[in-house]
Amino acid sequence: MIYQAWMAQADSDLAAAKILSTSNFHSHAIWFSSQAIEKGHKAILLALGIQYQDSHFKKLGHETAEIAQLIPLSLQTPLNAEIGKVLSTLQTKGLESRYPAPRQVTGSKDSRVVAPHEHFQNSAQEIADAELVLNWCRERITRALNAVAAMMPQQ
Repeated sequence: MIYQAWMAQADSDLAAAKILSTSNFHSHAIWFSSQAIEKGHKAILLALGIQYQDSHFKKLGHETAEIAQLIPLSLQTPLNAEIGKVLSTLQTKGLESRYPAPRQVTGSKDSRVVAPHEHFQNSAQEIADAELVLNWCRERITRALNAVAAMMPQQ
């Protein structure tokens, strides 16, 4: 099943994030954490039987919030405000972790362009958030597979 390959890659991305975090590469760990949840959401779509080719997934982009909107509301119920908050925060931090950008200098009103590896000094919360979301994705995949099976003609 294609969705299993996407979840396996999500798990691999999260494992890489943990290794990077313990080596103090926090911006990279945050990026891989955000990648993990993106792939987890795409796995849900595949479990529903949505057969996208790689080129279609690339058109979706990396915005997990956009991908999440494609998941039927019935699979998202009961709504979990924590998941929505984590998705938004991790997506933002994931984008910020990629490129140098103007950042506020601590204790000053000034800002300067800072490399992400200088800005992000910890990634434990982002990794924990990604684990939470991936578990949520696994639950949704189970529900999606059950829904697809229920719609199959009885033999």
